[in-house]
Amino acid sequence: MEEYDLLIRDALIVDGSGKPPYRGSIGVKGDRIEAMGDVKGEAEKVIDAEGLVASPGFIDAHSHADWTLLWYPLCESYVMQGVTTFVGGQCGGSPAPLREYIRLPWMLRDYLDELHPYLYYPPPLFPLDTVNEWMEAKFGWKIDWTTMEGYFKRVEREGISINYAPLVGHGTIRYAVMGRDYKRHSKPEEVEEMKELVAEAMEQGCIGMSTGLDYDPDVFADKSEIDECVAVLKEYGGIYSPHWRRTGRRRDIAVGTRLPERIKGIAEVIDTCRKTGVPLHIAHLYGGYDVYPPPPPVLQEAVGKATLQLIDEARAEGLRVTFDVIPYYGWNPMPYLCSLHLTPWLRLLGSREALAKWLRVEDFRRDVKEALAAGKWFIRVHINPNTNPRWAENILIVKHKNEDYNGRTLAEVAELRGKDPLDTLFDLIAEDPDARGATRDYRISEEYVKLFFKHPASMVGVDVAVFDDKYQMRSPPYQMPGINNYAAYPSFISRYVREQRLLTLEEAIRKCTSLPAEVYGIRHRGILKEGYYADIVLFDLERLKVAGDLLEPRRYPEGIEYVIVNGEIVVEKGRHRGVRPGRILKREG
Repeated sequence: MEEYDLLIRDALIVDGSGKPPYRGSIGVKGDRIEAMGDVKGEAEKVIDAEGLVASPGFIDAHSHADWTLLWYPLCESYVMQGVTTFVGGQCGGSPAPLREYIRLPWMLRDYLDELHPYLYYPPPLFPLDTVNEWMEAKFGWKIDWTTMEGYFKRVEREGISINYAPLVGHGTIRYAVMGRDYKRHSKPEEVEEMKELVAEAMEQGCIGMSTGLDYDPDVFADKSEIDECVAVLKEYGGIYSPHWRRTGRRRDIAVGTRLPERIKGIAEVIDTCRKTGVPLHIAHLYGGYDVYPPPPPVLQEAVGKATLQLIDEARAEGLRVTFDVIPYYGWNPMPYLCSLHLTPWLRLLGSREALAKWLRVEDFRRDVKEALAAGKWFIRVHINPNTNPRWAENILIVKHKNEDYNGRTLAEVAELRGKDPLDTLFDLIAEDPDARGATRDYRISEEYVKLFFKHPASMVGVDVAVFDDKYQMRSPPYQMPGINNYAAYPSFISRYVREQRLLTLEEAIRKCTSLPAEVYGIRHRGILKEGYYADIVLFDLERLKVAGDLLEPRRYPEGIEYVIVNGEIVVEKGRHRGVRPGRILKREG
């Protein structure tokens, strides 16, 4: 009789390929699936999966988990929702290559108010030696790598609970080459140096390159620089994953600023694919056109169709173009009403109570308004008074001392009080400095999100870092991870399979598993198949549920029973076992 290390019995198997589900068992030996279907035999560990769905572990096609990975190697917010692999290095930012000046590590931002005080924005780069002094003081360890290979070795020494497929960030490369003098087009010799660093990262195991075309420093790169760097990927079979030009540089957005036409940003990255022959995966796609005032569903659907037309035409040419979409959740915690619009003054005054006091002072309030109107502080465009006349409709009062306001938008409260929305925001904070709020999903409507998810080239990308269920910034804006950090995949499946029936279960699972594996060249994963790696999630479809809410998003979802990574059980009966079987999935060949 056959013996296995792990035997999963009597599951509803959704294998990730898109084929219909079937009932069967899965035998695992070591890190691989040994047998599927009618499996007979014994095992050291047997899981009775009656009533559970067995699918491949979810693969996040767009992740920033590498920003926090060494602080949270157990990857709790991911693995507890069924994620077994993430594609990191997105939006132009990767952990290397590093030279004299570097971006501030994500978790060190929380201490910058004491290490290097600032009002609006800190310097974009700091000397590596200075950063390491701070790292040693705050965390007891240093950045001891300068290449992607060095970072991989550091992660492997630490151990991680899930798998990491790495991209190299063009922005990080641009900083390495140009240092602080990056706010310009590059010189030919600098482009050559960038290309050498792209090639080096690919040789060291990266699977492709990302850009962040709304962010420093990539926002200053001209298209020819991007095209030349992307062209390097072809020799290595790599992929290009851009955060395309959507908002323009996220600085100095004053009253009257004209934002870029988003459809041109999509066309730009498709043209790079056309010129280089490198496969294109567009990050967090959303509508390429603005319609004002906020349109009814029929116009939102038209925006979606017009956006997809550009992608369909490129694919009809024979270009390899795919995209990911962030699961829609409606509202996201701010978490405090004062967190987003007033961060600099919150930082300056040191507490929510002090800010509330000063918001009662007329000339202080006037100065804040003038600074906001001048674009000194960046606010996301859908909640920015400088760019959206109906911005206050996109802010929800979640919890206020005046309970009559709870569940109303800021626009509704402003109308009730007969005041300007910005003054109403200031008044609400002055009356209750601990008032909690939420912002509407920046896509405003779900109509074209659903259209995008139906498209054969779409998959799920969550666009988050990794945390535990306790993290919150200790300093302004007191940011905490959102609901998608903990439950994007349960939300996606329950919303679009069980509730709305937009997708079949097998279609939804494919968009979370085999499709991202195929697009990013992640071999022998994303499908439950004999000989493939045993990355498996077992969940109860009927119990699958988001547990977090707008007051406390940091809750792991319900219904994820087991998560297996490389043949080892990481989550058992909804609890993390503390093991770290994850691997770095380097480019092969």
